[in-house]
Amino acid sequence: MLFRPFAPRTLLPLAALAVALTLAVALTLAAGRTADEPSPVQGAVQSARRATISAEPLSDRRVHYDLTATLHADTKTIDGTARIVWRNPDRVPVSELQFHLYLNAFEGPETTFMRESGGAHRGFEAASDDPWGGIAITSMSLFRGDTSASDLLPALEFIRPDDGNPNDYTVARVVLAEPVAVGDSAVVDLTFTSRLPEIVARTGWLPGPTNRPFFMVGQWFPKLGVYEIPGQRYVPASAERGAWSTHQFHANSEFYADFGTYDVALTVPADHVVGATGVLVSESANAAPVHTKTLRYRAEDVHDFAWTASPDFLVHEDTWRHVGIRLLLMPTHAGQAERHLKATRMSLEGLDERLGTYPFTTLTVVDALGGANGMEYPTLITAGTFYGLPAWFRPLELVIVHEFGHQYFQGMLASNEAEEAWLDEGMNSYIETKVMDAAWPGGSVLDVAGIRISGRDFHRVAYTKNNPSRGALQTKSWEYRFGDFGKASYSKPATVMHSLEGYLGEERMDAFLKAYVAEWRFRHPTTRDLQRVAERVAGEDLDWFFDQYVYGTAVLDYRVDGFTSRRVADSLYVATVRLHRVHDGTFPVPVRVRFADGSTRDQIWRGEPAWENLTFRGTSPAVEVFIDPDNAVPLDINRLNNRRAAFSEHSSVFARRAQFRLTAFLQRLMFLIP
Repeated sequence: MLFRPFAPRTLLPLAALAVALTLAVALTLAAGRTADEPSPVQGAVQSARRATISAEPLSDRRVHYDLTATLHADTKTIDGTARIVWRNPDRVPVSELQFHLYLNAFEGPETTFMRESGGAHRGFEAASDDPWGGIAITSMSLFRGDTSASDLLPALEFIRPDDGNPNDYTVARVVLAEPVAVGDSAVVDLTFTSRLPEIVARTGWLPGPTNRPFFMVGQWFPKLGVYEIPGQRYVPASAERGAWSTHQFHANSEFYADFGTYDVALTVPADHVVGATGVLVSESANAAPVHTKTLRYRAEDVHDFAWTASPDFLVHEDTWRHVGIRLLLMPTHAGQAERHLKATRMSLEGLDERLGTYPFTTLTVVDALGGANGMEYPTLITAGTFYGLPAWFRPLELVIVHEFGHQYFQGMLASNEAEEAWLDEGMNSYIETKVMDAAWPGGSVLDVAGIRISGRDFHRVAYTKNNPSRGALQTKSWEYRFGDFGKASYSKPATVMHSLEGYLGEERMDAFLKAYVAEWRFRHPTTRDLQRVAERVAGEDLDWFFDQYVYGTAVLDYRVDGFTSRRVADSLYVATVRLHRVHDGTFPVPVRVRFADGSTRDQIWRGEPAWENLTFRGTSPAVEVFIDPDNAVPLDINRLNNRRAAFSEHSSVFARRAQFRLTAFLQRLMFLIP
């Protein structure tokens, strides 16, 4: 998802700038199809489609969900049934199952999510008198074949593995009378009722443009956790047995689940437009007792199923190679249809080039409301825009590129977002900047009146201006200090990866990323796995880098403390550069001296001693020194002290002091600019 704690500080001031400048922008309108017109791709065409481009399974498919859901729009509730088939992958029998009941995070003010968030998330909070939601399992049984079943509901108990909060009901377990044998499967039948909350974070309802509810239905059903076997992720290969990884729903953390298949039947009011994970297999009308329709979906090799419904959506469709694109747009943003579609095509093209083929045949883009925007689910993403968005200000494109990038880092790689959020959000933020900056070199986020902000610089500033010494990337999401999660999971890792690219070079970096996705897709990688791939492709040990900037909190700041040039012979000049490592971080960077005749000399400085003198020889006086002259290492938190002009032997003390004072003033001024 797109983290928004920095949005009020960064995107919204830019939006205010956009309004203040009041530049007229002509947006190309798409010739879209309204919600009332029939879809040419529904029915037989989609039912003939595969959910993926592969005839063979792409994942190990440890779980299958057969779900039905009936949406009651007036009460904002869902009545559901589930048959869940889970296969034991361990080398020993497994005696219990563990489930996530994520919607229970919204059942009252004392849940772990509400305590940690204070009832607000990414700048959004509930406004109605009754904003609460939750999920209740009304029956639960273990199916044994034929008509035989055993009641599991009495054995269901809630657990709080992270904080022990007795008011949190987001994780439950059930101990089985008979363990699931090795290679065998447990078949669990459930009935449940989900009450959708007012949207604060990702899921629920909000009044739409016609004052009828818009629904974004995520994390809406009882969902199995991940059982990690010996050798998987951080479970030692020598362990006697695996273990369930099921964390509570925290304010910062997102989700982690196993890959599998989904067959889902959704019954909704007849006039509601629906978008969902996977491929639409069929659609049928129901005349009684009220006018509804039932849509059946199939999804394969995914770890979640989400959907949306609204009577207000305008539907626009497009294709990109093997992918059918479906855009669900609010009427207030009707003029931005082509802008959404263009950003979607750009995302598909950019990620295909950098990370490999998108393996699914559908992609739904939803123009959602409130806190439901800026979120990702398998084959379905939510965007985010506002009326009158000028062409030179691109938060819409940034959000679409970012959320589509999650189809790789979250949808295919599916790292544990609760424990290692940076592997998803941070790696995705890095790729987002690559796609955006390639499309709009120099000013991909903002480009107006000479003000140009690139995606790379956008993330660098968010990192360097926000306590850069706090928050290691390798940290469980709920263990960050206040304000550190967004920086350490999004902007800092994007900056870290750009710096790794500066060290490896673009060719090796691209090869590393493609190898990482190819090797670990559908397998839940860890930080350690990512480092191993990087080292293999690079052909060298990268502990020095990962220990400092991924596992540690090192801060990089190199400074030129002094620079002089003197003549030692008729045609020989010696420049002396005094370098200072201000903080604890080190990084090999070139130091370049430029001479008056235009020639340059480079030396690599690793910054291991805190102070060091370097000497450079040339045939004319040295006039300038620059640490990291190509700006390859954005981890350096203050580039204003990386450059200095030389003082000759005859420079006056007054001139030196004046230049020092002017430089110091400019540095202070720059740091005051938001």
